[in-house]
Amino acid sequence: MSDHQLELAVMAALADNRHVNADEIAVQAIGDDVTLHGTVPNLVQHAEAMRTAHGVPGVGRVEDRLHVRAQGYLDHVDADTEAAVIAALIADGDVPAAGIDVNADGDRVTLSGLVDLEEQRDRAERVALAVGGVASVHNKLRVLLPVSADDVAERITDAIGFDAIVGADRIRVDVRDNDVTLTGTVRAPEDRSAALAAAAGAPGVVDVHDAIVVRTHA
Repeated sequence: MSDHQLELAVMAALADNRHVNADEIAVQAIGDDVTLHGTVPNLVQHAEAMRTAHGVPGVGRVEDRLHVRAQGYLDHVDADTEAAVIAALIADGDVPAAGIDVNADGDRVTLSGLVDLEEQRDRAERVALAVGGVASVHNKLRVLLPVSADDVAERITDAIGFDAIVGADRIRVDVRDNDVTLTGTVRAPEDRSAALAAAAGAPGVVDVHDAIVVRTHA
């Protein structure tokens, strides 16, 4: 079964469940992994949607990206818009929809989350604007770039001198996903501040964890 066929099967199962408003849920399938996006008005619908998706033949794992929100009429309209935008992003194929959160307030839509490329950030905005009922898009998507430990180390060296890596100041750079941890020693507080600022300015870095010790000499 293709990804699209599995998405259709899950959507059909949700539509057949009278306890679920399938119009407010978008389905994304990659292999046998299924992600449910959208908004449901209560915990009962949330549980029913998850149970129904799990029960579809061919589904291995279901990721829950559903939001539970009590809904009046206007909330219902917003939820429909959110689901329509999410469905459009999934259908586009060139945007990593799984990493994007959509929030609608009337005809205004906010996109937040992470994408891999600047082009994907711009494309997601265009896709959202093309959805019926959407008048404006606040694009808060961030571009997630791979972080290079060598690049971070080079920036620290430029900031506080050659000793930052091999001399009296010894700083180690550890990268995990897009977070950087700096460990080691420096001779002055200003060197630590410069090292942290240099690391934070490296492309792709989301957060810098400070484990540097300042060792001053009399």
